[in-house]
Amino acid sequence: MCIRNLVSVKYSGLFLTILASVAVAAAQPYAYVSNTMGNTVSVVNQATNTVSANIPITAGGLSGLAMTPNGAYVYVTEESKELVAVISTASNSVVGTIAVGSGPIQVAFTPNGAWAYVLNELSYTVSVINTATEAVVATIPVGTKPVGLAITPDGTRVLVSNLLSSDISVISTASNTVTATWTTLSGPSGIAVSGNNVYVANEYGNALTVLNLATGNTLSTVTGFAGPNAVAVTPNGKQIYVTNASSSTVWAINAATLAIEAKIPTGLMPTSVVVSADGTTVYVTNGYGFSITEISTATNTVIETMAKVGVYPFSIALFQ
Repeated sequence: MCIRNLVSVKYSGLFLTILASVAVAAAQPYAYVSNTMGNTVSVVNQATNTVSANIPITAGGLSGLAMTPNGAYVYVTEESKELVAVISTASNSVVGTIAVGSGPIQVAFTPNGAWAYVLNELSYTVSVINTATEAVVATIPVGTKPVGLAITPDGTRVLVSNLLSSDISVISTASNTVTATWTTLSGPSGIAVSGNNVYVANEYGNALTVLNLATGNTLSTVTGFAGPNAVAVTPNGKQIYVTNASSSTVWAINAATLAIEAKIPTGLMPTSVVVSADGTTVYVTNGYGFSITEISTATNTVIETMAKVGVYPFSIALFQ
């Protein structure tokens, strides 16, 4: 995803407060979905599961997407142009771009919203963006082909899964340097943090590994998956959801016992999974299904599959 000059406009503190409030109000009932081949970001009304807008992006290869904690902006990576596009949720339009490294594929914000971390898959780096100035303040070398990204709830560490070097780079947000490298099974992809545990979907190893957050040591391994590529955990830490790209399913796993509780069908080629802030609903983007599957965490059954979001939906962000 590429970057160009971002034009900054200075507003009074009062106007910024009003603008942020309007953006939060606008963003709250909506989800944002990046469409890799459609050059758009779809805005989905979560109450009706309908697309209310499609935001055009002047680049192909839209992939990673995340919303600022206050709901005012959505950042989406543009792989073909090495940019991150900044979308205002108040206007549902692109208000700027930020240049990053080669092949940006994922983005995540620290809990306070002050920093955005962008994975550059082809340059094997992470770009650090100051969200106040929309400027890259650091570029951090990581492992080979970084594809998965998680930030610890306290905002002190960024965990990067490196698909081809089969390891996890641990970045300190205080120094923006790699302070540790943890070994995993083959092809680590999706990664999530919950409590003292780190959950890693190993795409080539067809397994989910559970690591200790403090040490990086492997605690447990669950096998039998079919191309696991994304993972999410409910806010209470009790349920884990892992997408299987090869079998077009998401598996629900009991976090306490690591028992597989359900194998839930999705659309074709699931690419990402998120859980709502209240922990009641799971949303899965289906790349070749051009759809979103909505799942109840109470019953681990499909509530609805929303057809035709965009062309190859890759990531989804909810107002949390």
